[in-house]
Amino acid sequence: MSDQFLSELNLWCLSRQEAIAATGNANCPYFELITPLQYRSTLLGGIIEIPKDFLTDLGSIPRTVWWWLSPDDYDISYPSVVHDYIYKQKGDLSAQQLPQKQVNRETADRVLREAMAAVGASNFRQGIVYNAVRTFGPRW
Repeated sequence: MSDQFLSELNLWCLSRQEAIAATGNANCPYFELITPLQYRSTLLGGIIEIPKDFLTDLGSIPRTVWWWLSPDDYDISYPSVVHDYIYKQKGDLSAQQLPQKQVNRETADRVLREAMAAVGASNFRQGIVYNAVRTFGPRW
């Protein structure tokens, strides 16, 4: 199995009012998937599909490092949507056609790194992002 994205990332940027209505927060841009996003993952054992209308902020990257890696950078944008979905589901993948129906936070973070490799991110970037998410990412 080859880790790869099987569809394009098609997003709608919510207006400030839409973001507040949908999330109660407008401190960062929010995006809505206008088509499903599919990713084939070795770690998950199959294809995960993030549904149309899913809301994401892409990568939760501090503005101070956007010069190096911004949320809309290809190395992180696609992988972040998959990671956000798993986090928002708290690892519950029972709605997916995957052999694993529940994953822990560590596996979700490893999927992020795997997906970054699939889009061609350097090992260095993968390591920095993975370690930052492991250290500072929200717990569920």
